Amino acid sequence: MIISKSQVQIILRIYARDYRSTAAGRQRQSAAKKQDKLRLAKAGRLKQKALLAVKQIDDIRLDRVITLQQSISTGSYKVTDHEIAEKMIQRVLVDNLV
Repeated sequence: MIISKSQVQIILRIYARDYRSTAAGRQRQSAAKKQDKLRLAKAGRLKQKALLAVKQIDDIRLDRVITLQQSISTGSYKVTDHEIAEKMIQRVLVDNLV
């Protein structure tokens, strides 16, 4: 006897419907849903706290920006080709590691 995929799907649907209609099935489903909601809520709160903490940190170091602006405007800011190449290579290595 050959059992087709569609026959298996029909049997699974009937089994699932019968399982949901029993008291034990409903209790298991409601317990599983409650646990999932709690886990998602905790994860969401943790993510929200992390995002708020990141937003509170200043992205710009004003002291460094002011120093660089002054150096550039006076013409005393000098960068060698070697320094530029070194930073480019470091950035590529970090990007590949992450």
